[in-house]
Amino acid sequence: MQIKESQTREEISETFNVLKQIYEDLNPNTYVEDILNMMQRGYRLVAVFEDEDVESGRCIGVAGVRVIRKLHYNKAIEIEDFMIDRKKRGIGVGKILMRWIEWQAANFGCQNIVGNLETKRLESQKIFSREKFILDGFFFRKFC
Repeated sequence: MQIKESQTREEISETFNVLKQIYEDLNPNTYVEDILNMMQRGYRLVAVFEDEDVESGRCIGVAGVRVIRKLHYNKAIEIEDFMIDRKKRGIGVGKILMRWIEWQAANFGCQNIVGNLETKRLESQKIFSREKFILDGFFFRKFC
């Protein structure tokens, strides 16, 4: 397995099938443009790929992060997206992604790593718990 920051249109499009597993309404026609637009505002997308001799090196894990400043967290890395291919769980992909996120937090001088998960994402909650994240609040949403 190897980890690589996705920056080109081709690299970004390779991440679609993994994120589609959590975002069912993800639009394949606008996905790359949406990510590129987010990147203009500091979003960074990283992906873990299988080795070339295993499933042709396809993407098996994705994380999207952004450096933020919040009054109560100071400078932090915010995990906006985090998904491991459901067929590839339990082989260390989550650990690889978390180590990269921690490395980025150190590089940018962040005091915290923060994020939110939908309540239905039980598998991801296990990863965050294993990685010593603490439940520090609730995320609220209201449809407009």
